[in-house]
This record gives sequence, structure tokens and C-alpha cells, in this order.
Amino acid sequence: MKLHKDTTDSIEPCKHMESMLNQTADGTASPLVKWYALSHAKGCERCGTFLARVTALVRQLRGTKPDPQVVESQESLTEDQWTSLESKWAEVEK
Repeated sequence: MKLHKDTTDSIEPCKHMESMLNQTADGTASPLVKWYALSHAKGCERCGTFLARVTALVRQLRGTKPDPQVVESQESLTEDQWTSLESKWAEVEK
């Protein structure tokens, strides 16, 4: 996962672990997935770093309050506008 498009300090976890690490970081992992992810991250430097940074980011984001103007503008988007935004975002992430 790149933290920013132009960041050279990208963190790439093991391919088979990224989803489990994300779930662990955001608190949605089942107990078994959480145990496996934490066990793996403990012995894998890349995955351990990835998990630490994603967990910190999730905590930071949860501590911020959404801007009411942004929320209002998002609620007023049509389905076509959302689809267009999502496809453009996918292009940016490539």
C-alpha cells in the first residue's frame, strides 16, 4: 500500500496478508484472522511495519470529525457521479 501517490516510502506487505492486516487494523477481523495476522506480523518486518502504520492511520482518521459541508456534498451526489468518481479514483491508484 502506498501512503501517497508520490511517496517513495511505500510499504508492501506479503500479498496474502494485506486483507487480513487491514481487517486487524480497523477492528473488523474475526478472532482467528486477527490471531493469524498478529502472529505473522510479529515475525515479518514488512507486515509488522504495514500493520503499525495502517493501525496508526485508522486511529488518526477515527479521531477526526467529518466536515459537515463535505458530508452534505457527498450526500447530494447522484449514483452516476459516484460511479464516475470511483472509476477515476481507481485510475489514480494504478
